[in-house]
Amino acid sequence: MASTFTGIRLLQRTKNGIANARMTTWSRSYHTDMACSRMAFQSSRSSKEFLSRGLQTSRMFCRSKAQIISGTNLAKEIKKEIQKDVESWLSLGNQRPHLSVILVGDDQASHTYVKNKIKAASTVGISSEVLLRPSNITQDELLDIISKLNRDASVSGLLVQLPLPGIETFGKNVVVAGRSKNVGMPIAMLLHTDGRHERPGGDATVTITHRYTPKALLKRHTQLADIIIVAAGIPKLITADMIKEGAAIIDVGINHIEDPATGKTIIVGDVDLEGVKEKAGVITPVPGGVGPMTVAMLLKNTLMAAQKLIY
Repeated sequence: MASTFTGIRLLQRTKNGIANARMTTWSRSYHTDMACSRMAFQSSRSSKEFLSRGLQTSRMFCRSKAQIISGTNLAKEIKKEIQKDVESWLSLGNQRPHLSVILVGDDQASHTYVKNKIKAASTVGISSEVLLRPSNITQDELLDIISKLNRDASVSGLLVQLPLPGIETFGKNVVVAGRSKNVGMPIAMLLHTDGRHERPGGDATVTITHRYTPKALLKRHTQLADIIIVAAGIPKLITADMIKEGAAIIDVGINHIEDPATGKTIIVGDVDLEGVKEKAGVITPVPGGVGPMTVAMLLKNTLMAAQKLIY
């Protein structure tokens, strides 16, 4: 039976039914030296999955400068491990992991995302296919396709194309700016869920805002937040004056805007990166942040599904 991945999948199960999901912990140690500090980040991961990887590096920097979490570099590291695991899996005589992607409509961005995922799958040794369907497909027709693929023993992973690097969330104050069914609502639910639950969550206190939250009210919430996750689809929604010193900023926004200097279209997130990085503790850039990690973890989940480690 295939595993279906829609949006960001942060929870998995082992085959014995025990939930085994944790968010990577970033541990900090500060050693003050005048105006600058040394911050060391080291990741931890559960025995069966990791959403993100620590950089296991430390560097000298002024406290007001954010550590940039490179999703691109982390994804490369993960994909190297996946490739080795796939080779090992095949050497035991097992079937090659296979990913099926259902792509509905002609949205150019979605086609680009799928193209990147298929390319990434190939590089790690996972076979894949894309099932194109028109935008006028009915819900029943789509569910029928999903049901058939889910019963196909040759399909390890199933993605219906519609991310975090993780940080310590226990007891933290979190603002999620965005309420989409793919990012905002699922991540808010995950973060506030009891860590002792069958599907453990982040034990955080979560506030959900959205594009219609008055800016002054949004600012009051974000200035109190230890962690801000932004997926509202509004360029520069979060600026430096809206966050507290050392906050963790996860930017999931994707916006296409015109570069005033070149006139070309560029991709930016929902956070004013240049301004916010001077004040935040850690921050993900756009592009090169959450996106590459989403692709890498899709491949990881596909392999684990083939190995019957999740369902």
